[in-house]
Order: sequence, then C-alpha cells, then structure tokens
Amino acid sequence: MIKCLVCDFGGSSLKYALIDEQGNMEHSGKVSAPLDSIAHFVETVESLYKEHRAQIDGIAISIPGYIDPEKGILVDAGAYEELYGQCIPELLKEKCPVPIAVENDGKCAALAEAWKGSLKDCSNGAVIVLGSGIAGGIIKDGKIHSGRGFAAGELSYVISDPTHHDPLGCAYMSAAMHGLTYRVCKAKNLDLSVQDSGSILQWLDTLIRMPYADPKAALKPIKADGVQIFKWLREGDEDVEPVYRNFITALATVVHDVQVCFAPDKIAIGGGLSLENRIFDDLNEELFRFYNGMQLGVTLHANVVKSRYLNECNLIGAMYNYLLRFCNSGISMPEK
Repeated sequence: MIKCLVCDFGGSSLKYALIDEQGNMEHSGKVSAPLDSIAHFVETVESLYKEHRAQIDGIAISIPGYIDPEKGILVDAGAYEELYGQCIPELLKEKCPVPIAVENDGKCAALAEAWKGSLKDCSNGAVIVLGSGIAGGIIKDGKIHSGRGFAAGELSYVISDPTHHDPLGCAYMSAAMHGLTYRVCKAKNLDLSVQDSGSILQWLDTLIRMPYADPKAALKPIKADGVQIFKWLREGDEDVEPVYRNFITALATVVHDVQVCFAPDKIAIGGGLSLENRIFDDLNEELFRFYNGMQLGVTLHANVVKSRYLNECNLIGAMYNYLLRFCNSGISMPEK
C-alpha cells in the first residue's frame, strides 16, 4: 500500500495529512504557511517528513501558482513569491530523500473530483476552490488541461469588477477569502494586521487604499475569519451583509464565465468556504437572476455541485497526482 505525506500550501496555512493510494486520510493537521523564505519552506516540509518518514513512500504537494508538474517548478504567481522559478523537488531532496510530486492547487482539486469525487462521471468538468484566493481546475476530455504557461484555471485573476483597475477588480478580492476579509475589515474598522494572511492584506492595502467606514475611529483587533463572518451574517450584521452580497454576485460572475467559455458538464465548488451550505443556495439564486434577466436558455446554465472533498480536495488531488506520476499499478485518469 502506497502512502504519502501530502501538503497543501495555502495563503494562510499549510494543511497536511497522510493519504494512501485509495484516498484514505489519517494524521491530518495544519501549521502556519511558510511564506517568508525558501529556508522556512524547506524547514517546514522537513519537519513533517521527519515526523512521518517511517510511514510514507513519498511526498505530494499542492501549491498555488503556475506549476510545471513534470519538472516540479513553480514558474510564477500565487502567494509563495520566494519560490518563483524554483524546482521544489530539488529544494527538498537533500532533507527529504523520497519521490516528490508537485501540482497547482486548483488542478489538484480537479484531479480529486475526477478521481473519486463529484466529477468522476464527467468528460468535461471544472472545479472552483474558494480559499484565500479562488483556484480553478479544468478536466477536458478526461484529462487535466494545463494551458499555455501552465496557467489554465487561474480564476483569481478573472476580472469580476471592471470599474476597478487594481486588485479590487480581480476575483481573488471579490469572490475569495482574501477579499471577503479585506472588505469586512474596512466595513467594520478591523485591524488588517491581526487577520489570517495579515501581511498580504496589508500589502494589498498599499495598492488599493479602500477607506475604512470610520477613518477616525481606532481599529479593532478582531479576526474576521470565515467562521466569524458567517456568524455575523446569521446575526444579521448590517456591515457584513452587503459585503457578502457582493461576494455572491462576484462568484456568480466567475461561475457564469467558466460555463460560457468552457461549457463543462458540471462545475464543482470546494475549498474552505464551501463548508457553508448557504453559499450554494445564494449562488444558484444569483445565477438565476442573471439567466432570467438575460433570457438565457438552459444550455448556458451552469450545473453547480458541491465538491465531494470540500476543503480537503487539494490534499486528495495531490495524492492522485503523485500516483499518476510515480506509480505503474494501473492508475490512470478514469475513462470517460
């Protein structure tokens, strides 16, 4: 039985687990994202490897950015700027002397859903992962579609609001956790520095300069994570409600753009925010507002489904990517 240490590098944390060739998961956990240096990245993986090396055959990595999966190079994009241009297996091989497979996070999510998840019966499908950013993955004719420069599915950079010519115009600042947190902080006068990925939000603020609701008031050291934001929504918070409505409209825009550009059989939505069931009801309601207003026939309607693996889809897909690259035991993408 093949088993790997699987690492999902996100914008605010690194999630990890031991996963076997059947997709069974154990010993899962989470640590802070090692964003600040190559050395910190290597030390973090090495620490997890040393803890579990007697139990594993290799390491499988999911990470944001344009990934050359054959060479394991993070070419560009994503939160791990210190790793741009670096061959990740080469960085780790001395400290972690086992096979290492690397793939983009959105493509890992698509692999997971095509393997055993909500896209397993689809020839053409797409995955949208709602995390710190908004990752995407495309299954075309039963295979991952990488695109030019390995950049297919980088939905964070979809223009969701063309009235802005700064990051606020991009989907990662309107339809993902970074943007949701940033906008809630501005609406409720919350300190950006205490948030998850606070340093990234502060840097984005130097570009955007969105004013606080009360510029003269002291900033409150309250963390606006997903749990807290949806608690405020349940309580009817008047500051958070319009931010959430804009989030749903932006997400519906992204879903519709994916549907009309690619016409997948299904669009699966996963990631941390997919744990909130109301998102699916609100998203479908918003999509039908578009469809009714534009008088669109059903051919152009998106078939939105919930990811089977939700916030674990990147982990499962990274394991499947490892099996595809290193194992000759009949593992392959499902026949369509």
